[in-house]
Amino acid sequence: MESTLPQVASTALINISLAWIVGILASRFWLRARTAPWQEAAVIWLSRTMVVALITCLAGVFLSLWTESAVMGDVPWLEAWPAFQAMLISTHYGNAGSAAAIILVGALFAHWRLSRSGGQVRYLGAMALLVSLVAVARVTIGHAFEHGLWSIAVWTECLHLLAISLWVGVVLISGWAILPRVLVSETFPSEERSAYLASMSNWATAALVVILATGAYNSYRVLGSPRDLVETGYGYVFVFKLGVVVLAIGLGGFNKFFGLPSAQSPNLVKCKRGLGIVIVALRVETIALLLALIAAAIMTTSAPPGQ
Repeated sequence: MESTLPQVASTALINISLAWIVGILASRFWLRARTAPWQEAAVIWLSRTMVVALITCLAGVFLSLWTESAVMGDVPWLEAWPAFQAMLISTHYGNAGSAAAIILVGALFAHWRLSRSGGQVRYLGAMALLVSLVAVARVTIGHAFEHGLWSIAVWTECLHLLAISLWVGVVLISGWAILPRVLVSETFPSEERSAYLASMSNWATAALVVILATGAYNSYRVLGSPRDLVETGYGYVFVFKLGVVVLAIGLGGFNKFFGLPSAQSPNLVKCKRGLGIVIVALRVETIALLLALIAAAIMTTSAPPGQ
């Protein structure tokens, strides 16, 4: 089955907003000490933005369910309400999508309740658990679920989804929100800046290791032979995704070995210029990774080779 534009768009919206949520949680974990003025301002911004990210993800899940019901019912998109109701009740896709939506509503409530209580560890733990459950629900409507809920395929796919969400989210939040604040507010490299940059780099590296391992297994499972890469539409999209991921890895490597050391230089001019370079590289890396998420959305909504 070939994917439609609404299916790809709604799935991409879920992928991007999930990465956004995970990136917020990672950044809040690194900033939990709040010992610098820019950290307090960043945490306030992250808390407000989390509501937008959760609502966006919830909207993506709803649009995905609505679009799938229109496709399954073979009806116009705007006339899918009867098919939508039937799908929610009678299909696994509807059940899993409903579960994801309910968990996201629970996450909104948990964010509202726990972010006010002042217990950061409890907040981060609860939100991380709920986001992980959303990821499980998403994976169970994919191709991997054909092997069973407790199969290696499902849990490998779940790890892959969480790891790519972490990588994209860290790059997105750091490059577009946190580090620009640091660049404006700090005139010299502080311990807080160094700690944030180190955490960003280390977590992104760890996520990349998981992505490469789980991605290799998924490729082995889904692709029948190397010829599928050049003889099928699914293969073309896979190659494109691989290409932009390699580009993102290159940008991340540049930052790790050149940008970050420069951003922590004791020389004030070199330090400021270095942090600016890190931000630019992260923003270009963000674009590459968002393209990878869109490619992943196309693959998720398309049948693998031979199916």
